[in-house]
Amino acid sequence: MRFLTTSFLVSILLFSFHASAKPELAPAALLDFGSYEKVEEMTIYGDIQQDILTLAQNNTSESDADLFVIDDINEDIDLNLVMVTISLYNDLNDGLVMR
Repeated sequence: MRFLTTSFLVSILLFSFHASAKPELAPAALLDFGSYEKVEEMTIYGDIQQDILTLAQNNTSESDADLFVIDDINEDIDLNLVMVTISLYNDLNDGLVMR
């Protein structure tokens, strides 16, 4: 029984090392209530029928940033193209809430 418990704990630890957090969508107003560092700004191109949030999340999943803000959305109907401009930020608040 002790062997099963030990192997279970080891497997949980191994799986936790591969977990990586994707940046989360945040409203632009959040930036006024804390300390955030702008890391990168990018423009993402996609199909006009594609969900904008999914498009943004898929293209920021490899980033080490904590959150992203959608700055601008443009469409080109002739090319069936959507252009989403986003900014990536690191959260410098360390979990502390400032009032």
